[in-house]
Amino acid sequence: MQSKVSWFKRGIVTQDLRNVGWIGIIYQIALLFTLPLQIFMMHQAEHLPYNYREGENLFSVLPEIQVLLMFTVPVILSIILFRYLQVKVPADFIHSLPIKRSALFHHHALIGIFILIVPVVITAIFIVIEHGALGLADYFSILDITKWAGLTIVMNVFVFALTTLIGAVTGISAVSVVLTYIFLVFPAGIMILLYQNVKYFIFGFDYDYYFDQNIEYLTPIVQMAEIYHRSISAKAVLIYIVLSIVFYLLGIFAYKKRQIEGATQAIAFRSLKPIFKYGVTFCFMLLGGTYFGETQQGEMGWIIFGYIFGSVFGYIIAEMVLQKTWRIFHKMKGYLIYAVAAVVLGLLLSFDMTGYEKKLPDASEIDRAYFGYNVHWLKNEYPDTPEYAMPETKYSEVNQVNALNESNLYFFKESENINSIMNLHRKLIENGDQVTSRQSYQYIVVAYELKNGEKLVRQYKIPEGGYEDQLKPIYESQEYRYSNNELLRLKEEIGIDKIAVNSNSVIPKKFNTVDPKQIEEIINALKSDMLQEPYKDIVTEREPWGEIEILLENNQRLYVPWKKSYHQFDNWLKENNLLEQARVVPEDLMFVAVIQNKNAAAAPRGPVDSFESMFKNYEKPLIIEDPSQMEECLYEASWRMEHEYLIAIYYKNSKEPSYHSLENVPSFIADHFK
Repeated sequence: MQSKVSWFKRGIVTQDLRNVGWIGIIYQIALLFTLPLQIFMMHQAEHLPYNYREGENLFSVLPEIQVLLMFTVPVILSIILFRYLQVKVPADFIHSLPIKRSALFHHHALIGIFILIVPVVITAIFIVIEHGALGLADYFSILDITKWAGLTIVMNVFVFALTTLIGAVTGISAVSVVLTYIFLVFPAGIMILLYQNVKYFIFGFDYDYYFDQNIEYLTPIVQMAEIYHRSISAKAVLIYIVLSIVFYLLGIFAYKKRQIEGATQAIAFRSLKPIFKYGVTFCFMLLGGTYFGETQQGEMGWIIFGYIFGSVFGYIIAEMVLQKTWRIFHKMKGYLIYAVAAVVLGLLLSFDMTGYEKKLPDASEIDRAYFGYNVHWLKNEYPDTPEYAMPETKYSEVNQVNALNESNLYFFKESENINSIMNLHRKLIENGDQVTSRQSYQYIVVAYELKNGEKLVRQYKIPEGGYEDQLKPIYESQEYRYSNNELLRLKEEIGIDKIAVNSNSVIPKKFNTVDPKQIEEIINALKSDMLQEPYKDIVTEREPWGEIEILLENNQRLYVPWKKSYHQFDNWLKENNLLEQARVVPEDLMFVAVIQNKNAAAAPRGPVDSFESMFKNYEKPLIIEDPSQMEECLYEASWRMEHEYLIAIYYKNSKEPSYHSLENVPSFIADHFK
């Protein structure tokens, strides 16, 4: 009669439990101290932190420790269980036993999974007992405990399976650990590096838009670090389960194909060595380009230097790891092959083979267009504040429909405005990237939502003061004014309890009113100013007179800058004899000193002492005492110090002057310095 050989090998199980059982015991103690004991102590102190607010869960209890355990215990466990693979003598001995390799792998892997699951289950049982004994139903439910245990087990097994797979293809334990953590962050890291470098070659590529597509959540470490206040979807959990199975199956395959001689080799498979070598080279190249590109403001010469330095450094490091020696310089021929491929890739990107840079949709295909400076608004990542709304206006029926939300902020639906944005976009494409690293520039984002649901998003650097003819009709449109002025979007039914006007000067000045008539007149004057403000005043760099704080009846506050172009509001203050109470006027000044700074780009931006020394060392500054001229200096005072003329304003009731530049130079100053 043929005898049967049992698949279960008690000796292997016993030996594994002796080797790694202590890890399970320590893990169990750590979990009990982290959750059940901590919950009990918080309950006794009446300080339970997760009062069942939406999005919070059991991961809110010492989340840092939970995440630390989740990403260290499985790694340590796998490394120790499969340690024999990395040492020649144990590897020879174990594989000389009359046991199939698949059976060896299953025994070690399943023991590891068992040690990771049991402590979590026991901890969950303790929490269930605690839940009933302490009456914690108001804080979390049995379902919450089940979700915590299930997700913890899934992530433990995922990290363990990944570490085991990497351990099967490497021959050095330290390399296995390093590669495991690299792969845990690799999806997000490589996407960030790719997007960061693509923007150097493709004009208009919106790095921020693609980066903000929750790219950081491609790494489980970040995802689990945020789990205590940002729940994970069932789809993501399913992906982790599927990946765990895939890693397990690949681990078996690699284990069965692995040569015993692979022990002590960084990469145990010859076919994987080029992938490792050129992968490391590529990542270091991208990292070098990113570093020099960002620190040198996108200067292409420095970016290319970063690519060369990073790729050479990465290639050398990879070869040293593979050869386990620093004597690798005779193997640099392989780098030349890589360099040629990298140059070809760079040329393909520069030539815009896909037509990305010149792509512009037809106006008939556009549902609405976006123009702004922040890509977050394009993604509608702004607070949902129902007290603000686009009023019913003649220029957009959609705004009337969506009058109770902010969904149209920075979006344009009027055909005239869409054409203006397209004219700007077309001009940008024609001119190409004309901004150098030494120029002052600003970012703008242009996007189109097409009727078929697709989006076209572009981000550009434009020189300050450039494209005025194209920007003017956009800025002066009603849709732009409503998008950029919260006061215009304030619903009429929201009452205003108080208005406080605060000056922006060395001398503190303030005007408050709770009078309904005055409030109505102020609001009407401000709205009229906002709706009539010309382009040159919208983009001005003049310092505002101060800030207007509007206290709403629901105890919320709205802050409006008191811009110097708000002439109707200024006239209202004059008519009510409140101008001197609200802001600095010539009567508050002793005089204004003016100097010419011929090297405007080198103007100090730091401590007041720098400006003080400039004025003291200037041979003959212009002293202005005429009230009308001092008023003009106050009006043109700017926070940007790169202008040609600097002024020092001396106040009657202050020992310290304030320093500014002049946005526009009054004729009496220009004539004096001729």
